[in-house]
Amino acid sequence: MILVLAAIIAVFLAGSVCGIFAMLVIGIHAEERRVTRAGNGPSRAGATSRCFLSTQTGDDLPARVKAGR
Repeated sequence: MILVLAAIIAVFLAGSVCGIFAMLVIGIHAEERRVTRAGNGPSRAGATSRCFLSTQTGDDLPARVKAGR
């Protein structure tokens, strides 16, 4: 019984992960199509997805200017 319950939970979690990934891919595709049209800037959802999916690390950031005197 525990094995069946574990299998059901595993299938549910795998389906959830696949669904989230599919929605992410669909959103990226829609944003790319929207941006390629003339006169359209980035949307809030597009900016959020770019921020979430960015691969920029602390080493890639531009140098900060130290504040002070």
